[in-house]
Amino acid sequence: ASLCAAAAMVFLICVTIFGEAPTITQDDLNNITNREVMEKIADVMLKDAGREGDVSPEDVVKIDVLYGDFTGEGKKQAVISADFGPRYTIVSVYEDNNGKYRFVGEVGVFTDTADLRVVSLQNKNRDAIFINEILNEKIGAFEKLEYDKGYIWADESQKFVNIFNYPVRIRADWNMTWSTSSTEAPSQWERVTQTTKSILENGNNPVIRSRFHQEYLTSSDTNALNIPLDNTYTLVRERDIERNFYWNDDWNAFIIDEMIENSTGEKVAVLVLWSDLPYSLAEYSEDEEENTPGYEN
Repeated sequence: ASLCAAAAMVFLICVTIFGEAPTITQDDLNNITNREVMEKIADVMLKDAGREGDVSPEDVVKIDVLYGDFTGEGKKQAVISADFGPRYTIVSVYEDNNGKYRFVGEVGVFTDTADLRVVSLQNKNRDAIFINEILNEKIGAFEKLEYDKGYIWADESQKFVNIFNYPVRIRADWNMTWSTSSTEAPSQWERVTQTTKSILENGNNPVIRSRFHQEYLTSSDTNALNIPLDNTYTLVRERDIERNFYWNDDWNAFIIDEMIENSTGEKVAVLVLWSDLPYSLAEYSEDEEENTPGYEN
């Protein structure tokens, strides 16, 4: 009898010390504006992804959730986005298990984000995840870039992989005097912009059809040391470009085309054509054919 009691005591102590770890529940996902629930979801997501040291759960500012079938197994799954401010957003997928959600995998960590959405890909018999990531950079120009990024679950690697990555919104400002040694030359501010409209044609061979509107402008403010007011800019030239991104099974992604890299002889996937980007409007050339390849086998 004493042995049984001792065993029971040890069992109770173990339960107390090693109790079940917190999990995300359906009730949590139904109450994502509740402050306590937000911090709980953020805490679980950071621990599941092994990112506890990146940010604090208390810093979470927004939780978003959408549902889909991301592994193609016909199960109810949730893609959850936890936003910790303009420099850190984590996105992961969880699977419903009787009201409790099991971690499937991390989609990625992003900076400022917008427009999380679920898109069914009929050829893959599952849902894909698309999200826009907004970047502010200063590399030769003041740039605000918004990339449309797509992800899908890969059965082979058992993780989410990138299937689309393209700048859909661009605004870049620069001063031509930066390239001169003179400190007294009048400012020559220039700007290029791009907006995008895209549609997905689904089916066995899906295509993303995009139309880009681009503008090149110059500012009349020759005294501005920082980016001038918008109303000082005048349109110099504009154009519309149509570009199709085709699904390619070999690359497991949407690409423009394939080509052979001259230096290596290897086949590469073309993801971006430089001549398609608005920067080429500022140095416009009808026969410009430079391209920027992406994935390599």
